[in-house]
Amino acid sequence: MHGLAGLLGGAFFHRNIFNWPGIGLLAINSILSLDFPMIQGTVLFTAVIFIIINMLVDIVYAFLDPKVKLS
Repeated sequence: MHGLAGLLGGAFFHRNIFNWPGIGLLAINSILSLDFPMIQGTVLFTAVIFIIINMLVDIVYAFLDPKVKLS
């Protein structure tokens, strides 16, 4: 699961370096301009997406591996 977290975290820096529009560039620009509500929004959005992806991976893993049971 560390690979997905690295990809999600690395998106912020790649988008800033290559100046691609997206949530990474929005977050970096918000940090540089001290726009605290936007910083909170981007962090919250990224955290929610990460939690949803982790939940979906756990559910799919439970269906693919018969040893794992949802309880």
